[in-house]
Amino acid sequence: MSYIDRLELEINASGEDPAFAGGATDEVICDFEKALGVKFPGSYIEFLKKYGALSFAGDTYYGITKSGIDAVAVPSVVFATKSACADGDADDSMIVVKASGYGPIYSIDTSIIGSSGEPVIVETELSFKRTKEKNVIYQDFQEFFSDMIRQAIKEL
Repeated sequence: MSYIDRLELEINASGEDPAFAGGATDEVICDFEKALGVKFPGSYIEFLKKYGALSFAGDTYYGITKSGIDAVAVPSVVFATKSACADGDADDSMIVVKASGYGPIYSIDTSIIGSSGEPVIVETELSFKRTKEKNVIYQDFQEFFSDMIRQAIKEL
């Protein structure tokens, strides 16, 4: 059983009602990668194929929506990433996957490979515009997403 299937069971057992865009196809995922000029890691692709994008327990995880690469709002990963880059809140190696309102931004950083062999998850503060400081918080998207979902379930 994949990590995403285990998490789905935990989400369903939580009693909280998730909202998701619907799984993305390989072709659409490829279009999103081209739009951002990056290659998505395998654990993020699993998430995209299962959910597309997900809102659960008050948190939104960015991904692929029915609006496609031309979406003009979150939770589109293309919109979120391009907007953050344009504002100086992310660099070209980052894929923005979650934000916490006025707080930190969480991104897959394709310039840093973690111990799992996939790009790490970095947390950046609003000061990133000036400092370019990245804090590695998870070794890959699977670890990040699993921990975030499980924390949310504990807090329900």
